[in-house]
Amino acid sequence: MLTPLLVTGASLAGAMLFLSREQSIAGSWGFSLDDSWIHAVFARNLATGHGFSFNPDEPVAGSTGPLYSLILAALYWVTKQMVWSAKVVGIACQAASAVFMARAAGRLSPGNRWTPLLCGLLVALSPSLTWASVSGMEISLYLLLVCAGLDFYLAGRQVAAAALWAVGVWVRPDGLLLIVLSLVGPRSLLRRKLLIIAPIVAVYLAFNMAIGHTLLPQTVGTKAHFGFEVARTMNLMREWGTLWGIPYHHDDQLEHPMLLVPFMVWGALLLARRHPLVVAYWIGLALAFSLFRDTSASHKRYIIYVVPFGLLLATYGLSEIHQRFPSVPRGIAAVIALACLAWQGVYLDRKATVHGWNVQNINGMQVTLGKIAADVTPPGSTVGASDVGAIGYFSGRRIVDLMGLVTRKNTLPENLSLYRPAVIIVDMEWFKPYARRDPASGYFAFYDADSTHKYSALGGVELLHNTISSTSQMIVLRRQGLNDPPVANKFRISS
Repeated sequence: MLTPLLVTGASLAGAMLFLSREQSIAGSWGFSLDDSWIHAVFARNLATGHGFSFNPDEPVAGSTGPLYSLILAALYWVTKQMVWSAKVVGIACQAASAVFMARAAGRLSPGNRWTPLLCGLLVALSPSLTWASVSGMEISLYLLLVCAGLDFYLAGRQVAAAALWAVGVWVRPDGLLLIVLSLVGPRSLLRRKLLIIAPIVAVYLAFNMAIGHTLLPQTVGTKAHFGFEVARTMNLMREWGTLWGIPYHHDDQLEHPMLLVPFMVWGALLLARRHPLVVAYWIGLALAFSLFRDTSASHKRYIIYVVPFGLLLATYGLSEIHQRFPSVPRGIAAVIALACLAWQGVYLDRKATVHGWNVQNINGMQVTLGKIAADVTPPGSTVGASDVGAIGYFSGRRIVDLMGLVTRKNTLPENLSLYRPAVIIVDMEWFKPYARRDPASGYFAFYDADSTHKYSALGGVELLHNTISSTSQMIVLRRQGLNDPPVANKFRISS
């Protein structure tokens, strides 16, 4: 009973550190990714009776994790509060995941009191996973389903594990890999697994088809592009390595100690035949992901789900040293364990600071731009944006997603002609090929496909210390006739 309490306490302490840093740096609560606000928009529309939509009453399969959006909708309906609803879900899921991983480690090392505690604490104090818990994203909910399923799997309850992992696809579409891996095992269980997995996945696919006319969320089609490229695979595997303290880029946060790597590999070798799924997912997620993308995105969030698997393998490998090599002094394992926890503790503090600046960035740029869009456009207007989450949530306007995540993907000129947004809010670097010099103002402008209207710069928002946004500056441009005079009252906000 002591292990779950200690693990839960450690997880909550880590979350409190992040929240404290968020408040001290950002000065207000928020999310550390703009994508988190996309979930918030879907949840609010659901809770207020406008269906599974980003723009009210326009159904679209634009949420990567529909189950997560549904949970947030239920909480928003009760609390009328979005930020804390998401954070409470994330923190609770992170604490529960750490407890499940302690249980899973205990199943691999029965009778050993210290290995479950170490595994649970490493998961609870993982800088990556703690960041995820307060980010507002669906990551922690999926990790809970993964970790609970792993505990069941190691307990011999493979059908129950497969069921949990099947539910996981409602949170992360890449959960399909774990579903496939779960089918490997005794042939006697295959039929039972399929009977429970098939309906869950079939309803998921039918849901996406009914809402957005695609089998998977629209975000998958926009972001993922199938293909085998050695360079892409190498990049994903290097990013996977940074999760375990192996440096790749000069600015990588080596949040988990490299000291764990030899024990991780040793644990993988020992479990490869007995529990191949654990090893296959640990190393296979990044390989599979490289078939569809060339990067794991900020905070390695697309492959972060391997962290509990790797920490389980490492703690098991460490515990087995004494079983197989009795001459090794027992104190060495304790020193290694304390060193690893200390390493993660140091990076937990650093990651908390990064999180605080992430929230400051999103609040300072995207949230501010959403409020500006509400101020400079009349109700009922359409706004085009390259980042749609917070702008959609705070503007209260119909949004045209210029990147194609929640509305149909078109070129910028096509979107300008088709939807005629009153203003557009863009990262200039993404749309630089469409920019043309405006003779009236001497500045750049965008033109619609019909060349009947132009979009002239109204102002911009700039981040002075950018840690998460793809650009340090976003520009607001207003729709005008070709011969209209230059836009007046330009603004520039620095945050």
